[in-house]
Amino acid sequence: MDIDAAISEPLVKLIAFHNAFNRNIKVSFGSLEMLSGVSAADRSAGLIALPTGTEPWGRETRWRNLDQPVKEAAGFLAEMGLARATASFEDYLTGAKAEFDRVGLVPAQSKRSGTSAMHGFDAIVGIKASSIADLARMATFFGVARNCVVHRANRASGELAALCAEPAFLETLARWPKRVGKWKLSLPSIREGHVVDWRPRHAIMASDVYYRCATTIDRVLVQKMGAPGLVRMAAHWCFFADSPAPCPAKLNPETMVRSQLVGRYLVRATSLAGTVASLRSSGQWDAARAAFERRYPNGPETSLATRRRARRSGRAR
Repeated sequence: MDIDAAISEPLVKLIAFHNAFNRNIKVSFGSLEMLSGVSAADRSAGLIALPTGTEPWGRETRWRNLDQPVKEAAGFLAEMGLARATASFEDYLTGAKAEFDRVGLVPAQSKRSGTSAMHGFDAIVGIKASSIADLARMATFFGVARNCVVHRANRASGELAALCAEPAFLETLARWPKRVGKWKLSLPSIREGHVVDWRPRHAIMASDVYYRCATTIDRVLVQKMGAPGLVRMAAHWCFFADSPAPCPAKLNPETMVRSQLVGRYLVRATSLAGTVASLRSSGQWDAARAAFERRYPNGPETSLATRRRARRSGRAR
């Protein structure tokens, strides 16, 4: 098996969140900006009516001037985005630690020797703190920013004000990867005890920081898990997890596991025979077969098998 480009299930979930997050922030903010333009154009017509859809707020809500509410809504969107981006990364770390433990890996270093931004998991997988100094610095900043949003009603703490004033942080911010010709990386004014005017771009920036942190950790984690660990992970998410990952190939257990390895976890050069051999060596083959039979007692759930059963039962049209 070729696992050079492979990723873990926790990273699959974080990537899905990251992509949807960027889209949701941009669509939401774009909608607010469009509403702001309509508000300015229609202001002379009197009150502005907004639809309420399926919410129980009456047929519509009426506004005389939406400029300030739209600006405040954009700030609220950014604050919620910071909280969600941080929560997604914490969810990744929890899942990655579960994969680490499930395979039975031994921590490379003590958790205490790792960075607080990554909950010490960087040390557990064996990443040197000096090699991820920029990532850890940015993740620490947004982690503290999230805490201010959630626990201080978005008022900056002394820690946050000190972090953004550090020369090392400003240097990291200046060289942080960005798309040529796009917006310049910058932060709002941050003063201790004052509400921070976060903008939607800062939420996207936080999500990008956490995405880079997760991919850096995952690259090392996957290599330590190796091919046998990835097969075990795929089998777990096919058959044994409380909420199994969606799988399109429901022919037999080995096809399901191989399909997830190739399509979901980006493992290459994977054969059915090799998949079965790895499941046998890890003692999961019999359990995977039994789980498949329990979940699909009528046999494979492929479209062809389903049509055949329908014809035999007389339900086919």
